[in-house]
Amino acid sequence: MMNNELSIFTQYGQFYIADKDAELEHDTSNPNFWNDEAFNDRLAIDKGILGVSIQNDEALANIEIEVLESRIMEDDFSNFDHVVEGSLEIKSGKLQIQDCPNSNVELEIDVEPSWYRIRISSLNFEKAYQEVPEDKYIIKI
Repeated sequence: MMNNELSIFTQYGQFYIADKDAELEHDTSNPNFWNDEAFNDRLAIDKGILGVSIQNDEALANIEIEVLESRIMEDDFSNFDHVVEGSLEIKSGKLQIQDCPNSNVELEIDVEPSWYRIRISSLNFEKAYQEVPEDKYIIKI
């Protein structure tokens, strides 16, 4: 298992989990990316990219990423404000965490090219609008 923690400045209440080589295959400004279902789920999905909605529009996003060696077994979600899952194909072998709107690469992780199930567990929404936001987004891959 690999574990990374980072805080990134992002805007428009979102950040991205993406395949390094997928940048030409998606358009996150397309209204279909953040459709009603995506807003409700707090997760937008397109080819090679996931958009993760954060509680604060323009703030630090506190992110913890775990690359697991087996299926996620956790099933107690009582400590989280929101939990959502989606699938993402990583063709390049490079999974990236990117900011919004510039898609700057904040973290790059080597993974085997494959399809991955990704769970985003969000917590501390009530602390998202503090001077130093304490909301957190735990990504399990």
